[in-house]
Amino acid sequence: MWYGDDRALHDVDMDIPEHRVTAIIGPSGCGKSTFLRCLNRMNDMVESARIEGAVRFDGTDIYDDAVDPIALRRQIGMVFQHPNPFPKSIYDNVAYGLRVQDEPVDDDVVETALRRAALWEEVEGQLDTSALELSGGQQQRLCIARAIAVDPDVILMDEPASALDPVATAKIEDLIEELAEEYTVVIVTHNMQQAARISDITAVFLTGGNLVEIDRTETVFKNPAHERVEEYITGQFG
Repeated sequence: MWYGDDRALHDVDMDIPEHRVTAIIGPSGCGKSTFLRCLNRMNDMVESARIEGAVRFDGTDIYDDAVDPIALRRQIGMVFQHPNPFPKSIYDNVAYGLRVQDEPVDDDVVETALRRAALWEEVEGQLDTSALELSGGQQQRLCIARAIAVDPDVILMDEPASALDPVATAKIEDLIEELAEEYTVVIVTHNMQQAARISDITAVFLTGGNLVEIDRTETVFKNPAHERVEEYITGQFG
């Protein structure tokens, strides 16, 4: 993966298991978010970006010319670091993705998405209220509801709790573990304790955009195969 002449990722090769939480960790600037954005072609929106190799989803290379990026992002949704609800009602935020794809929207679909995002009980009586009036943690869960309303297979999350307080972060972490029962979840986090708590698999990227290690989370944190990974986890990496 390149941005112009700057190489952001080097020969990344990994499998992401279905219905598990895979955490991507590593120091700032190591390519974590860039890698995540490769998984649903969000980098297509960056003029200087180019990619070599393949990203295969259900056996199909998502970078094949026959693949429609917009349709792909319905199957592989994204939740960003900072909550980004639209200046619309709570109801219209959840329904947005379905409407732009000319899919039917009804109250049951909206309620189901909000329930799956663990938000329904907090907003049940105020669906016509502006989403911008919600707290930060509620806005992030609303964005998750918006992502799952279109019934994706994979949910990508780029540091979804980094801007939230500890209580809201705990709710997001609980939600991620619940979502993995129905979806494949890939989360970028700078919080190693969070990765250890909620993920099944951990991938460690280090300086220069290199994937250094990927394994079961318990193995990565207790018995890493690479000295550089151990140094990073123990705070000795420089």
